[in-house]
Amino acid sequence: MKQSVSHYMMPHDREEDIEKTLRKLHLDGIENLIYGTEPALHPADRITLGCHLAYWPDWMDFYLGKKDFYEKDFPTKQSLIDTFGGTTVEDWIDKIRRNIRAALAEKPEYLVWHVAHCSLDEIWTRRFRYSSHDVLKAAAEVYGAVAEEVPPSVTVLFENIFWPGLYTLEPEEVDYFFSLLPGKNTGIMLDTGHLMNTNPRLATEEDGARYVKGVVNRLGSMKSLILGIHLSCSLSGAYQRSLPGTIPASVTPDIISRHIISIDQHRPFTTSAARDIVDCVEPRYVTHELFGSDFSIPEDKVRLQMKAAGLWNRS
Repeated sequence: MKQSVSHYMMPHDREEDIEKTLRKLHLDGIENLIYGTEPALHPADRITLGCHLAYWPDWMDFYLGKKDFYEKDFPTKQSLIDTFGGTTVEDWIDKIRRNIRAALAEKPEYLVWHVAHCSLDEIWTRRFRYSSHDVLKAAAEVYGAVAEEVPPSVTVLFENIFWPGLYTLEPEEVDYFFSLLPGKNTGIMLDTGHLMNTNPRLATEEDGARYVKGVVNRLGSMKSLILGIHLSCSLSGAYQRSLPGTIPASVTPDIISRHIISIDQHRPFTTSAARDIVDCVEPRYVTHELFGSDFSIPEDKVRLQMKAAGLWNRS
């Protein structure tokens, strides 16, 4: 098992400084957040274990050509260009290709690809126009259009989110999705916090571990697809239950961000519930994906979670 921490390399970050932090935390590397389309001038390939690709949460309407819907969230030509790299699906596919190439310049063992869709309105209403089946079909098509960019030596791990897509990892949906994918270098990146967010009744870490393990074990032999874990705790049920299900009168980027963070907390596990999850999954990779107060690695939180999971100083 290899361990990493999720980290975005800031312009002032020096690879040797991050490397010292990783050694101090007994980590094997970083999961490098690559959101751009140009390779870094100075790739952090010495410390990069995996790369998290760019993610478009609101893409189905644009991909399917449903202009009446996507113009609500992307009302101008410039907003389409800013988001998708152009005004056509071909432009977007090209942007994804270039993002993959930028990530591969970091020489990762794996790439992470989100599989979900949620429009701006649906963030609040949760009245989703597309089913998980719809999203999985379209996501597989998009991946199929760019899969040739990824060498067989690099694994693509598809991540669950708390919106339609891989969502709650229903066995029939997982089986369907992977049946559509080209190549054999694919698997699942199980995000524990995202999965916990799909059950607002969870009140404790133990509740969360029980729920996550139930979902994992329900996969049967497909459990072997889970090659990685994004490990974090999210118990946002009280907040989710308090939501009226209506769109706020004022919606700004800050309001959206605070809403999402209130649901998806990215807190460290503090109890042996973390160990229960890791022991159940037996992953190849564990990424500690935790929020800090700034863009630096949240060392105290990583250390706390590693100890809770029985991973501190574990060879």
